Amino acid sequence: MSKCRNSKLITVILLTASILFTGNALAAVNKTFTISKKIQVSDNRFLILKFSGSLSKDTDTGGYSKIEVHGEDKKQLQTINIADVNSFGDDTTTCPEPGTGSDIVIEDMNFDGINDFRIIAMLPPGPNIPYICFLWDKKSGKFVHAEFLDDITSPEFDSKTKTVTSSSRESANKYRKDVYKYSGGKLVLVKSVVKTYQ
Repeated sequence: MSKCRNSKLITVILLTASILFTGNALAAVNKTFTISKKIQVSDNRFLILKFSGSLSKDTDTGGYSKIEVHGEDKKQLQTINIADVNSFGDDTTTCPEPGTGSDIVIEDMNFDGINDFRIIAMLPPGPNIPYICFLWDKKSGKFVHAEFLDDITSPEFDSKTKTVTSSSRESANKYRKDVYKYSGGKLVLVKSVVKTYQ
């Protein structure tokens, strides 16, 4: 066989392998999904939050990469990229149940009577669940990333007592509960309880 035919045969084999590899790669491409949630930010104003994410077909894991805020007229008002706000340095969140929206919480987190929202940032091996939190800012008319709330593990917001409680497990037998109150727009620790079990 001549060198020219060898060269053509090798080229055909390489092209075929490339096509097969590309086909397999495309088969493993993530499936995208969007979760929409309505949020009320004033007596007569509702916004739509659109959480865009992807789901791995191979592992059934996934997360959000972007959040868009739309008015009721469908006009886009704001885009939040997870890569810009995720303190863990990841481009996406990690969803416990990708595509269901079970990790999105809408509630008033600074007790000003206006709804805010948070999403699970990632799933740790233990029960200490971190969130990425956003507060509605009346002045700018946008949601602002509240980094100080991201530090609160598994937060609970009590509108009656106006307290924020952080619950965490420090070790296999040591649990901690910190209670905070707002002062000047920031959280101040008012009570801390540590329980150690034998």
